[in-house]
Amino acid sequence: MFLLKSEGIQDGWILDRFGIKSEEVIEGVPQRSFPLSWEGAPAGTKSFAIVFQDYDNVPDEGFSWIHWLAADIPGNVTSLPEHASREDAELIQGTNSWAVPYGPYADISKDLTLHYGGPAPGRKHLYEMKIYALDTLLGLRKGFYYNELFWAMEGHVLGESTLRGYYSER
Repeated sequence: MFLLKSEGIQDGWILDRFGIKSEEVIEGVPQRSFPLSWEGAPAGTKSFAIVFQDYDNVPDEGFSWIHWLAADIPGNVTSLPEHASREDAELIQGTNSWAVPYGPYADISKDLTLHYGGPAPGRKHLYEMKIYALDTLLGLRKGFYYNELFWAMEGHVLGESTLRGYYSER
C-alpha cells in the first residue's frame, strides 16, 4: 500500500511551526514546510508530485488555496526533510495561491509564491497533502501552475496517497 506520512502532523493537527503561528513568516506567508515520508510506491514509479491545498478556503475566497506544489521528485526518493521547500535547490516547485494578484496578497514578493506557503486560516481549516506516484518525469519548470501539473499528470498516475491535518490560527 502506498502511504504518505509526516511527523509534522500529530493527532490530526499540523504543528504550529508549519503555519502562521511559526516564527518563520515573511510578508504574512509561513515558510517552513513539514517533513514528508512515503513508502510502498507502485512498481514502475519514475517520479512523484505533491499538492498541498485547503479546500476549506472556498467559502472565504471562492477557491481552493494551493499551499505547495512540487514535481519531478525522483522515483528513488522516499522522503523530504523539514524545510525542504526552502533548502532543497533541486526541488521543482510550482506557484502557490499566495500569488493571487488582488486584495491583501497583491504585493507579496514573487519568491514567496514559488515555495511552500503554509496555513494561515482565520478559522479552523482541514488541509490535504497528496502525493502522486507517476510513471514518468513531467518536465515542468520551476514556477509551474497547478493546472499545468494536473494536465501533465493525466494518464501517468500509478498511485496516490493522501494525508490530512487541521490548522487553526487560535
